[in-house]
Amino acid sequence: MNIYAWISLLGIIVFTLLPFLNKNHRSKEEIRKAIVTISTVLGMTIAVTLFNVNFLIAFLLGIIVMILCDKKTYTKKRLIIYGLIVLVLGIASYSIFRDNPDYVLKHLKKHPETSSLYVAENGEKLITYQADVVRPLASTVKILIAIEYAMQVDEGILNKDSYVSLDDLKAFYYQGTDGDAHETWLKSIKDEGKIHHNQVTLHEVAKGMITYSSNANTDYLIHLIGINNINERAKSLKLTQHEEVYPIVSALLIAEFLQEDEDVSESKLVENLEDMPMSTYRDTAKELSQQMKNGTINIEDYTFDMSFRLQRVWSDRLIGASANDYGKLLAMISNDELPTTANETVRDLLEWPMIVNEDNHKRFSHLGAKGGSTAFILNDAMYAEDHNGERIEMVLLTDDLNIWQQTLISHNLNSFESKLLGSEAYRLHVQRELSDIQ
Repeated sequence: MNIYAWISLLGIIVFTLLPFLNKNHRSKEEIRKAIVTISTVLGMTIAVTLFNVNFLIAFLLGIIVMILCDKKTYTKKRLIIYGLIVLVLGIASYSIFRDNPDYVLKHLKKHPETSSLYVAENGEKLITYQADVVRPLASTVKILIAIEYAMQVDEGILNKDSYVSLDDLKAFYYQGTDGDAHETWLKSIKDEGKIHHNQVTLHEVAKGMITYSSNANTDYLIHLIGINNINERAKSLKLTQHEEVYPIVSALLIAEFLQEDEDVSESKLVENLEDMPMSTYRDTAKELSQQMKNGTINIEDYTFDMSFRLQRVWSDRLIGASANDYGKLLAMISNDELPTTANETVRDLLEWPMIVNEDNHKRFSHLGAKGGSTAFILNDAMYAEDHNGERIEMVLLTDDLNIWQQTLISHNLNSFESKLLGSEAYRLHVQRELSDIQ
């Protein structure tokens, strides 16, 4: 939960207890109501912090619990009112949250300035909607990092079966910044018995970067394989619009370190960050990341409470590239254009959807994917090959999203992609709809 959610819950508790300053309000019924309210708030807090329940869902469930525990609810008039509210909300929820792949298409059409879609079929570009525009990649950039890792394995520079200490990864783990991706990965490898003497294989670290999107694993690998090597690889693969790679986690600390140097307001801090040359911003992220690696900075000493305004600057300054660039990367993998061992290695990383969902084997012989998101970004890049050898590469990049857009695109993205992959008629429909705008 962010700071505003905590303030809201604390406010509910305070306003529930305030009336008890007056003795006349300390009746058994009022005390019962207060106990119900405070217990509900505590339950919401536990649900969000321990069980990762979405705050909005927990809040709505909390309201329902309080309504059900209110004796006045069970009068004929109240039951009719609440019944009508539930009916209206149910109809509205169905209309909004029903499976609707066309929602993503409508968003693309309405927001060409912040959206890109690339689709290629059997080597032929079918849709290149705003595909030459550089947009923030978020975790989608991990595809490039995975390729450089795979190339170094192929060249014998790295041994994917070598062991990595979990403490070395912990140096890059900034709690609360990755949606518990790193913790979820750690739990999975522990449950599968893959941890030996607090160590795990290098290849499992790379899998954690792709399958679970651990940023800690990503920054560890960036140091291991070398930023310069990654950036040179982008050039050698002719990714003409790819921005330079820099560490992801340490960039979140830049605002904090600027604040320590000067006592500035948040507005001034945002302005300073936006005015900072990108080369300086990247160099600062690299320096802070090196200090994290060396132990000069102990990331466990920091608590993540960055405001949305500062998160927006961080998100906007994430490594960028075009949908064309990542369509080209996916095609190299799907067409086995990389050296044999490298291609096998990167497929093993990206084709996690074939493992987590057995039904994908019925439709595809290969299916690889890597998404990326922040509070303002929702991206996805995937390649697929069916059992007839038909191949498709698809890259979706969206930016400048509000919470509502983020929720609905996320809800409908799977059905949109599935329909694009499975229906030539729908691909042609999307092509026609978007070609009218370009």
